[in-house]
Amino acid sequence: MVPVAMLFLAFCLAASCIYLLNDIADRDEDRKHPVKCQRPIASGALSVGAARAAAAVIAISALLLVWFLPTKVRLADGALRPGPVVLAAYLTLNVGYTAWLKRVAIADVTCVALGFLIRVVGGPLVAEDPRHPGHSLEVSSWLILCTFFGALFLALAKRRGELLVTKDAGGGRSVLDQYAPQALDALLAMAGAATLLCYSIYTVAAETVAKLGSDRLLYTVPFVFFGMGRYLLLLYRRQRGEDPAAVLFGDRGMLLAIGGWIAMSALILALAR
Repeated sequence: MVPVAMLFLAFCLAASCIYLLNDIADRDEDRKHPVKCQRPIASGALSVGAARAAAAVIAISALLLVWFLPTKVRLADGALRPGPVVLAAYLTLNVGYTAWLKRVAIADVTCVALGFLIRVVGGPLVAEDPRHPGHSLEVSSWLILCTFFGALFLALAKRRGELLVTKDAGGGRSVLDQYAPQALDALLAMAGAATLLCYSIYTVAAETVAKLGSDRLLYTVPFVFFGMGRYLLLLYRRQRGEDPAAVLFGDRGMLLAIGGWIAMSALILALAR
């Protein structure tokens, strides 16, 4: 658990570094946004020089942390340690996103989803499988796909929410000019359907049933469907998709979906023992 906790902390530091770099790059656009204009860099509360220095210190701290991960797991027959590899991949992807890809439609949301995917895959890579010393934990391919499409769903919903909020007020990301509302709606539907399908298949996959000792995880699917449906309802009816965290944890319906999924999963795992 120690390597996983250290990698988690390193990713938190890396994400903080990327947020600073993004806010530096977007400061002019943020000043025109009705909400983002209050961010420290956009408002002038934090200078660009101080933000750059903080980003550099945070990035170096994250890389040092993963370099000394106390793990016996290796990649490529011991040639590489997975901790530095996954963190370097995450930082490289996001630097590319900040410098260029965030201004390219479709590529921007794909990069966001890949960033979540790298973080999810990174944990099992540094965690040693107790049943097979020296080998990393295996993660279901269906769960990996579900993570990617789920993150893509949230990223697309965020873009759609931003488009709804800024179409009259002005401001916002420059990439929004490349998106048509109808295209975003179609992409959002595709990502949502793929997320639900991959999760549903994961719950009944042979490897999942063998690992949990039960095939009842499929009873959590309705909670996932309800949560995704509720999210879309809040996005289109109440224009609350711009801040995913506020939607996920600030709505009673979403909390009901999340709480129901946790309770059902816990009950299924308890009965499987």
